[in-house]
Amino acid sequence: MRKAILTWDNEPTPVGLVAAVRAAAEVKKQAALTEAYAVLEWVAARQLPEDRAAEEWADEHLDQMTRDRFGSQALHLAGPGAPVVEEDEAYEIAAALGLSRQSGSRYVGELIELRYRLPRIWSRVTALDLPLWKARKIAAATCTLPEAGAAYVDAQLAWAAARTTLAQIDRTVDEAFVRFAPELLADDPSDHRDVIVDLDQARHGLVSIDALLDLDDALDLEDALRAGAAALKDAGSDDPLGVRRAKALGDLARGQVALDFQADGAGR
Repeated sequence: MRKAILTWDNEPTPVGLVAAVRAAAEVKKQAALTEAYAVLEWVAARQLPEDRAAEEWADEHLDQMTRDRFGSQALHLAGPGAPVVEEDEAYEIAAALGLSRQSGSRYVGELIELRYRLPRIWSRVTALDLPLWKARKIAAATCTLPEAGAAYVDAQLAWAAARTTLAQIDRTVDEAFVRFAPELLADDPSDHRDVIVDLDQARHGLVSIDALLDLDDALDLEDALRAGAAALKDAGSDDPLGVRRAKALGDLARGQVALDFQADGAGR
């Protein structure tokens, strides 16, 4: 049997290595929570006074913000009723976290949403019953809900959030929009079409891409990726299929692959 190199109990056994991995995961989880506490303490210390925050949430002020971008603005990083902070100060904490302005603001906003609008779910996080990353997924989905809608999601998901799937989270949030904010629902699902290239999260020269496409466009893209991956294999590439598909997408972006969709019925 292969012996473990590193173990929790200093014994070279696979069981000891598993224990070491488990202990390291717990340390990582606690470190993430400690960082979250520090960020929320900063929010509590730097949030705008209640009367100023109320003014910032007024519809006429929000409309003015869309027209006037001169000077530092108040950032509404979470939903209604949550603390509001100054733009410049929010960017300062993002820099301290080693994040871009966009990623840092999103991270801080999700923590604010959890602490102030999803208190039941936040209590599960602080008890280490719920991973912070999963709680942040919920917070990201509720930040545009009114206070009653956020409270509904909080009550529905908190008791079993650790076992709740992402699909169940989406269904619960959708139900909250139907009940508490139907005016925010898009009439046309195509309004959600988008392509996001997450350059802020680049690691080792790799970047994640997320997209929502029309079915016809998605089918054409799938055909193009299959054809590109096959062409790379025929040219001698021994990369795995997934790697060849990723390279084929890059070739498409650079215009290096000419596709004739008319040849065989749009490739389908």
